[in-house]
Amino acid sequence: MRHIVKALVLAAMVLCASIPAHSQFRLYGGKYNDPDKWFAGAGFRIGILPIIDIIPNYEYVFLDNGHFSTLSVDGTINFLVVGFVGAGIGSNFAKGSGTDAKTNGVFNLLGGIQLKAVPLSPFLQVKYVIISGEVDTWMIGAGIHL
Repeated sequence: MRHIVKALVLAAMVLCASIPAHSQFRLYGGKYNDPDKWFAGAGFRIGILPIIDIIPNYEYVFLDNGHFSTLSVDGTINFLVVGFVGAGIGSNFAKGSGTDAKTNGVFNLLGGIQLKAVPLSPFLQVKYVIISGEVDTWMIGAGIHL
């Protein structure tokens, strides 16, 4: 499963490079509830159809000790001019202080608002992250498209 997810993320990033007119780089940040820490994220928004976007992304959580990050591909459907909902799959990479590194599958459910008609297309999103074999977590983030 882990190799399939990595292959899908890589394929989505290659797709981003091949369709520059329909993709936007995105930067965002926010906070996870478990671990209760701030994160930074980056990815691409690829417009497949006027209402459907594919978004390969990477999020890094700032921990005092250890490492926690996710690599995902999310798909969203845009509605009512500014809203979106979606889902995605990915991998979570975690290593605590003095523990072994773990990689788990991830399933994301997300939704939010974005202002595509405004410069930098700002957005606000909420994501529920289901981590295989671990405690599920929520995140809230805001960002821009370049």
